[in-house]
Amino acid sequence: MNILTGKIKSAMIAVFCCLLAFFAVGGTLAWAQRFDGRIGPRTFVGSVEVSGMDPETARQAVQRKIDGFLASGVAVDHDGTTERVPLSTLLGSDSFDAVRFDLDETIAAAVRANRDKNAFWDAVRLLEATMRQTTVIAYVDGDADAIREAVLGAFPGREKLGTNAAFSFVRSTGGWKADVVAGTTGAEFDFDAFFPAMFERLASLDDAPTPIAIARRDPDVTEVVARTEIDAAVAALGGAPFVLTVEDGLPASGTKVLGNSWELTADDLSRLLVPGPNGLDVDQEAFDKILDEIATIVDVPARNARFERSEGRVVEFATSAVGRAIDRDLARTDFIAALNGTETSVPLVLVAVEPTVTTAQGNDLGITDALGTGTSSFKGSPKNRVGNIQNGVNLLNGLLIAPDETFSLLSALQPFTLDHGYLPELVIKGDKIIPEVAGGLCQIGTTTFRAVMNSGLSVVQRQNHSLVVNYYNDPSNNNPGTDATIYDPAPDFQFKNDTGHYVLFEASMDATAQSLAFTLWGTSDGRIGSYTPPVVTRWIGVGPTLETETLTLPAGEKKCQAAHVGADTTFTYTVVSPDGTSVDRIFDSHYRPLPQMCLVGVEQLSTPEDLQPAEDGVSSLVTTDAPVTD
Repeated sequence: MNILTGKIKSAMIAVFCCLLAFFAVGGTLAWAQRFDGRIGPRTFVGSVEVSGMDPETARQAVQRKIDGFLASGVAVDHDGTTERVPLSTLLGSDSFDAVRFDLDETIAAAVRANRDKNAFWDAVRLLEATMRQTTVIAYVDGDADAIREAVLGAFPGREKLGTNAAFSFVRSTGGWKADVVAGTTGAEFDFDAFFPAMFERLASLDDAPTPIAIARRDPDVTEVVARTEIDAAVAALGGAPFVLTVEDGLPASGTKVLGNSWELTADDLSRLLVPGPNGLDVDQEAFDKILDEIATIVDVPARNARFERSEGRVVEFATSAVGRAIDRDLARTDFIAALNGTETSVPLVLVAVEPTVTTAQGNDLGITDALGTGTSSFKGSPKNRVGNIQNGVNLLNGLLIAPDETFSLLSALQPFTLDHGYLPELVIKGDKIIPEVAGGLCQIGTTTFRAVMNSGLSVVQRQNHSLVVNYYNDPSNNNPGTDATIYDPAPDFQFKNDTGHYVLFEASMDATAQSLAFTLWGTSDGRIGSYTPPVVTRWIGVGPTLETETLTLPAGEKKCQAAHVGADTTFTYTVVSPDGTSVDRIFDSHYRPLPQMCLVGVEQLSTPEDLQPAEDGVSSLVTTDAPVTD
């Protein structure tokens, strides 16, 4: 009886344990279901907790933190002094960010954290996650050159560039004598260590200051090396003049330069020669100036063919022409070889520069169909912005895009210089207002984007603006969302001509109506491209006015950039093929809110103790109701 009772008790305990395990597993699975479609427990993206959030809510939480970085910059500490280094450039109404966060990948990584394909183990891993914090880093990259420039602007005068050893020449009755001026050790910012540390903080959404130190930079050419080259330098001066020549038979059409030569005297050489690590060298900047002068006579830029339509086909209205240019790298190499040898005559080699669009490409292309048109309005633009838009239109109108070519808008519009027809606009960078060339070209990018979609072509690269700008609101409903920003060197707008035929870019500008209309012409294959009016899914309000002290304005004077409300938008781009099948592509865009930003002239900058903490821990002098000034 006792044995039987013991067996019954053991069986009951086993059943109880099984039931307990069943209910425990069932309870765990039921608890885990709370996270279906949501991010797991104790999960952070950098410093932002996203536990239990659905992906869109998490996106908005992380985006607010990122917007704070882009609006106020990053804190950088050098030798006990902390400055905020701007990550954005305000160019007229446009904003260009030096760093880019990939929120799609970041939020997807947060959703995947502590997950398993098996429901049971998924629940177990989520349960384990309650006992520890899971941190996902944000996906971020950036423009190192722009950030470097911003850091140097925030700490002016802190860097001291080193110098190489140099020659010192004196001419006397007995000829030239030379001595050596010792080089100096530089004290330069250690960007090699700074960039990884800064991007690590950005990826962690950490607003703590990133330290940047000064590193010692020894001369590349020492005094000892330079003294071994004194005799060669004196011999070169004694062998002067050296002659740069251009021979007949240039590999290009146009005006020929027949036997011209340019003489470099001993005096010229005394300003040009420098010691090199492996023999005599020339100062790069000084030699380039000499070549620049020669190039004004011998260089001829290539000319692309440009076309217009007439009676259903393309006819020529500007012929293509091969250009020519000095091979500058070879010129420098040959000149240095002459200095270290016995020759005193250096022939300059001219190379052919081929046009990217030739006249032959315009013959019988059969361009008969308007594939699609994009429009935009630039009403209210300042004079220089209108001038830059007109220059961009002139550069694009009549260009041919070859079959399978990926067309880059930046490449078509470069270089962004005064000599290329662009005009400057004032830009707020940190605590300074400076002129920057080629503002307003995002009007070109936006109009091209709409023409491409209405043509049903493949969009390769497109980035929306950082801010909501009225110039770029869609003509269908005046909502933001269908814009495309371009800024040298990035972002670019690119599309692919996948029609199998040439495409003609027709760009027109109506100065009276202040509008653009870009039409892409080609041979239609029957596809139809269209996009839905953009929908604003969320408007984001701006904060208080942000003021920054500056010594570049008279005391009491104020220059302000207008506030921009933020928004999240979406629209669908659809291409219907001739067989009736369609492909949809959704474009989601985020525009960060930007408070009114003002530079206020002061006689002396405030100390850090005078600054008030603002939202997201950003220190700044904050006021409200500041007037807008252009």
